[in-house]
Amino acid sequence: MAKETGEWIMYGLEWDDPLRIRSWRELINWINEIGFLPLFKNEIEGFSVEKHTFGPLWWSGDPAEDPWIWREIIARSGEVAYGKFFGKKSGFVSRCGIISHLGCADHPA
Repeated sequence: MAKETGEWIMYGLEWDDPLRIRSWRELINWINEIGFLPLFKNEIEGFSVEKHTFGPLWWSGDPAEDPWIWREIIARSGEVAYGKFFGKKSGFVSRCGIISHLGCADHPA
């Protein structure tokens, strides 16, 4: 994400890219698979919600397609945690990621 000429620009995948995340449910599944995921672009190329969604859908206001709204839906779901986990930057952590040092029934250590 960057601000250019007064507007926020999101860096993501093309609409028809098969790797694009298309729903909040798909995003939860991916977070659970990998353990954690920052919300916005960062120093690890391709490792964020932003980089795996279609930029023009951000802040569209459509709960079915807007990743900004998905973060609220996902946080309310209780399936993964949302917060400032990455150097004061927002992101998601799966339940197993949170308690990985204790072990997780879904993903044994």
